[in-house]
Amino acid sequence: MNVSFVVVDDDVSVRKIIQHIINEYELGKVVAECGDGIAAEKIIRDVRPHIALVDLLLPKQDGIELIRKLAADRLDTSFIMISQVNSEPMITRAYECGIEFFIHKPINVLEVVSVINRVKESRRLRQFVSIIQQTASQYSVALKSAEQPKNNLKTNVYRIFSDIGIIGEAGAKDIYQIVELVDAWSEGTANYCYQLSDVYSKLSAKTQQDAKTIEQRVRRTIAKALQNLANLGIEDYYNEKFQNYSTVLFDFKEVRQEINFINGKSTYRGKINVKKFIEGLIFAAKLN
Repeated sequence: MNVSFVVVDDDVSVRKIIQHIINEYELGKVVAECGDGIAAEKIIRDVRPHIALVDLLLPKQDGIELIRKLAADRLDTSFIMISQVNSEPMITRAYECGIEFFIHKPINVLEVVSVINRVKESRRLRQFVSIIQQTASQYSVALKSAEQPKNNLKTNVYRIFSDIGIIGEAGAKDIYQIVELVDAWSEGTANYCYQLSDVYSKLSAKTQQDAKTIEQRVRRTIAKALQNLANLGIEDYYNEKFQNYSTVLFDFKEVRQEINFINGKSTYRGKINVKKFIEGLIFAAKLN
């Protein structure tokens, strides 16, 4: 599928340079471009591009406010911020509002190509996970008959623990027990809903340990996994483990935030989502 782009920058020469790079390197097709935030908001809502490259300092409405509004609409659009601003608080705000990457001015061809390819790969992985999860929900009965036995689930979960460097952490056992509980509760039920507080209470009753202590161990271990994956991404973005787990177990913008923290570009660490981690872990374990 040809990837569609919208380019938003008040400097027409920047728009033309980016459009030329996209065409020259066959990254996709620029379907629209404009120079101010208000016009861009309408264009992106109407066109719904796969990727929008948005300047930070736009007339009428800045790039952060524009992306915040569009992200609230849950468009299936990935946002890349274009900016010559290196202010850490501003960069943090941009990531919080929903961007995936920065492209710095003056425009560098290799950076543009690299960032766009990263976003395309991230989108591909998210779409793959979404398709598999939708299929699993629609055909849950058929899939249950082909599920791996419990011992295989444990083997695969602990293999993933090893891949992301938490197999020796105190909370690894707690996380696996949570996986067992959630998997058992959701068996035969598509889109099963549960509360983490119920999970911790159930595990507390089972192990005779304080629920808050269990929760803290779990969160520390997941935070360690995020840190380990971020370090893998710093060393090699195309590392197989980084590619396999960064979008399945975490929100990718939080992985990016953790990378920025480790690199000293931010004072804020990436945030974890325990439910996403547990559900992603179950999905990844059953996929293998």
